[in-house]
Amino acid sequence: MRKRILGGVLLLAVLVLAACSADKGKEDFPPEPEDGVLIYAALNPVSYEVEQSISRFNEAHGDIQIEVRDYSDEGGPQRLLVELAAGRVPDIMELQRIGREDLPSVADVEAMWSTSPLDADQSGSWWMPYRRLAQKGYLEDLWPYIENDPDFGREGVLEAPLKAAEIDGGLYMLFREVSVNTLVGAESVVGDRRGWTVEELMDAFSSMPPDSTILHYDTVQNKVFFALIGPTLNQFVDWETGECSFDDGNFRSILAFLKCFPTSFESNLSPEDLTKEVALRQMDGMQMLESTEIGMLRDIPYYNGYFRGEASYIGYPTADGGGNSGSVFLLHGNKLAMASSCQDKEAAWEFIRQLIQRSGYRSKNAMAEAHSMEEVKIRINRQDYELGNTVDLQMKEARRPVFLGGPWVDVLPPTEDELRLFEELINTTSQIYWPDDTLSNIVWEAVSPYLSGDKTLDDTLRLLENRVSLYLNEQK
Repeated sequence: MRKRILGGVLLLAVLVLAACSADKGKEDFPPEPEDGVLIYAALNPVSYEVEQSISRFNEAHGDIQIEVRDYSDEGGPQRLLVELAAGRVPDIMELQRIGREDLPSVADVEAMWSTSPLDADQSGSWWMPYRRLAQKGYLEDLWPYIENDPDFGREGVLEAPLKAAEIDGGLYMLFREVSVNTLVGAESVVGDRRGWTVEELMDAFSSMPPDSTILHYDTVQNKVFFALIGPTLNQFVDWETGECSFDDGNFRSILAFLKCFPTSFESNLSPEDLTKEVALRQMDGMQMLESTEIGMLRDIPYYNGYFRGEASYIGYPTADGGGNSGSVFLLHGNKLAMASSCQDKEAAWEFIRQLIQRSGYRSKNAMAEAHSMEEVKIRINRQDYELGNTVDLQMKEARRPVFLGGPWVDVLPPTEDELRLFEELINTTSQIYWPDDTLSNIVWEAVSPYLSGDKTLDDTLRLLENRVSLYLNEQK
């Protein structure tokens, strides 16, 4: 967590102080690029895929070349933020360090996101302060490029995930694919609906057998907060005005939801045995909900088998209980931005657009094999997305293991009704998973005494609004 906290704290220090110290440290900055050179800022070790993309681009362009500037070392994100504040802005930027230096590729790292952020190992992950960089004018709005691209236009992309990534109506980041993180439960327990309040959640939970749990029985308050709640806190703040709105029904519902979980958990089980125990409790009806990732149409019938009946994608509880607004998009693969100061924006777009071009899975057989290996999520390219749905609609009955060596679930071919449910889940999701660790830690420190019973709710919310307002105004 300490590594990730540095980003937000650093941005505050950098943006306030860098103007005073930039001249003093100029000798430490990389040289200004030559004319005809675009700088690609790599927060991750350059993968074979990125290396090949750059090579293909450079071979096809004699007048403009892309050069990689490496920020993948431990101090790289700090160095990049310092350079940004001093006006040394790369033309194309990766916006997330995906983490895990011991794993050789993005695909290997993101295999850890196979179910939920609750289960993902995010050690080493780091997110650039995307919202603030956009609002301070560092990043270029990519919507006009998509709209004017003859291969895309808005009709050529899946709009819901891109709209969820918007900031004040502009899109400043592009990514290849997404999945939806949501809460799913048995329809017989939670009902056939797309949203609920905390009171409705607790009413449904009262029908469960004794010793049941809402989520994994090892789930504690701080894990739920940092994995599921923290990345959505931007909905309560306005970075431009410095105002926040935590004293409202939705945040009170979040605190009530957190109160449903214990403050600590101890077990003598190994991580592998704990995983098996959790899955078996779920299948035995001792766990009401699963926080999960929906990345393909075939995931819908899988959860019907998992819950041994119709599954309901009810989402996280909210104040009004509607709209499935607790769900978030997890972004997969590289996340790229173009600098507003980029010297050749059309060339930069030509490179960035590769993220949403048609994939190599042009045939049903190729896409079917990729889906069977779970190599593909919800693609932003609409043709890829629709091909994936077509492949899943035509799949044969299959079996998937709940965990390695564990029980198997029979997965029936999806129906047209399940396709409509899948698309509804995508289209009603309106947030992306993008943590601001400094904000998360400020909020957690303020609410922890309330969650442990040491402070009243009203006092907690007053303290929280004061602390967050101070932080927001320091960022302006």
